[in-house]
Amino acid sequence: MVKIHTMNKQHLMSVEQIIKDTIVHSGPVTFERFMEMALYYPSMGYYTSGRQRLGKEGDYYTAPYASSLMGMIIEKQLEQFFRLLGSPAPFYIVEVGGGSGKMADDIVESAYRWHRGFYETLNYVIIEKHRTQEIEHTEKISVFETLSALKPIIGCIISNELFDALPVHIVVMKDRLYEVYVDVQNDQFKEILIPASEELVTHFEFIGIKPVEGMWTEVNLQAKKMIESMSSILEYGYILTIDYGYTANEYYAPHRTNGTLVCYHNHRIDDNPYEFVGEKDITAHVDFTSLARWGRMFSLNTIGYVKQRDFILAVGYNDLLANIKNTIANPVDYYRLTSASKFLIMPDAMGDIFKVLLQYKGIAELPLPMGFVNTKELL
Repeated sequence: MVKIHTMNKQHLMSVEQIIKDTIVHSGPVTFERFMEMALYYPSMGYYTSGRQRLGKEGDYYTAPYASSLMGMIIEKQLEQFFRLLGSPAPFYIVEVGGGSGKMADDIVESAYRWHRGFYETLNYVIIEKHRTQEIEHTEKISVFETLSALKPIIGCIISNELFDALPVHIVVMKDRLYEVYVDVQNDQFKEILIPASEELVTHFEFIGIKPVEGMWTEVNLQAKKMIESMSSILEYGYILTIDYGYTANEYYAPHRTNGTLVCYHNHRIDDNPYEFVGEKDITAHVDFTSLARWGRMFSLNTIGYVKQRDFILAVGYNDLLANIKNTIANPVDYYRLTSASKFLIMPDAMGDIFKVLLQYKGIAELPLPMGFVNTKELL
């Protein structure tokens, strides 16, 4: 049975009408195309309109907004990457989808405070098409719109909640594999099924999954292009990916037949992407098996995959708290800085839901970085 979502006409938005006009004039579009326009249509999409997305006044929180300690933890791991790679100068950190620059600022500030030699060699680049505000530490941080604007770098490419924001295809398994397209009937969006492309069919063979009858799920093919782009500008070094998701076996498990696609609006979660188009986030979990296998296609070896909680504790969360306590005289300031950080490691919050993937490009075999000592599987 095809899921059918309808929307109330009183909530028509400009980008919604543009999508409807496109469908009326050119025919049904894939859900991926619908999601692309809803999120990224110039000046009208969710990520391009300039509206507040993060924090209390937005729709959700990310780890850097939950606590500055996330940036401090990542900086500590990056500094070890720097030493493992032989302390190259300059050492590049390229953050893809850096948004307002909050994590970049936390990382640069932490390097200045705790690892001054690392700070001196640091060259931080944010890749962001839709920056909403100016960032600090501009002497260390530059901003580009695309990865292709960079020459090959030595260092680390990082992302935090990037891949979950990429538009996805939705597929349904019945007598064969179908793809969800979005049509317009009676001025309302309606989902219809069309036989899936060969690319979608062979993707499941690629990750070793046989779709089960009744499965309704997502496939993120744009992630493959992103991994390829990342590898193309990395001469040697690491790619560090932080996001919520599963291995392919977990993602496409027989019991998970309704997919992972959800929407965020005013800190509320729902599964209807056809309401408040352009005003709500649309997101799907990440299939880390696909990221790892695509990476190997582009000269990237997967060397670590852990839960965010294990990563944070292994890098030295408790030691960092102790160091901060020794440098902050006011107990209230210490409490404000550190209390929210528990959200990063709690199993029922970000701790187990978020995963950290580490890929490496290079010839030399290097020691396993400290954040990944608890790696149990390599996808």
